[in-house]
Amino acid sequence: MTPFDFFFSLFGLILGLAIAVLIGGLCDVLRERERTPIGWLTPMLGLFLLLDLTTLWVNAWTGLRTIQVAYGPFMAAMGVAGVYFFAASMVFPKTASDWPSLDDYYAKHYRLVIGGVLIANLGLAVIDAVSNRDWHRMIAAFTGSLSWWVALVTMMIFSQRRVQLVGLLVLLIAAGYATTMFWTPR
Repeated sequence: MTPFDFFFSLFGLILGLAIAVLIGGLCDVLRERERTPIGWLTPMLGLFLLLDLTTLWVNAWTGLRTIQVAYGPFMAAMGVAGVYFFAASMVFPKTASDWPSLDDYYAKHYRLVIGGVLIANLGLAVIDAVSNRDWHRMIAAFTGSLSWWVALVTMMIFSQRRVQLVGLLVLLIAAGYATTMFWTPR
């Protein structure tokens, strides 16, 4: 087992659990759809997070190959994965029928999810730069996906429904673009 394999076994497990929590939350909401209107915002946020978790997983797989097993990088990576698990846990309510609609739930919780995505991706970019001793990679990560970062920050600042819908559309388009552009390994 290489140091990377050892590192990725726990990191990947936590990211996998985050995906499972996200899918389980969607299933719970769909079971209660007769009692609670679903709307657009929460499902779009869930789809975005699912795509972003997958992107983060692939980026970690390709970008952290040189990581060494040491307490610092391991704890930093567990922090990133833990933040993502938290964000995934906040996308859907535990009990949808406790809310008048999922859009109401979204309005109360979206900043926790979007903030978690920002923190986790920033954290992974720092871990990647430190592990590879290449800060230019971190700068490239920000400039290469500038619309993605701008959409997230804008969504954190402005709570209006229209801003949230446009922000989620931008994020989903960016994720769809990344999926098609990077379908095969480079």
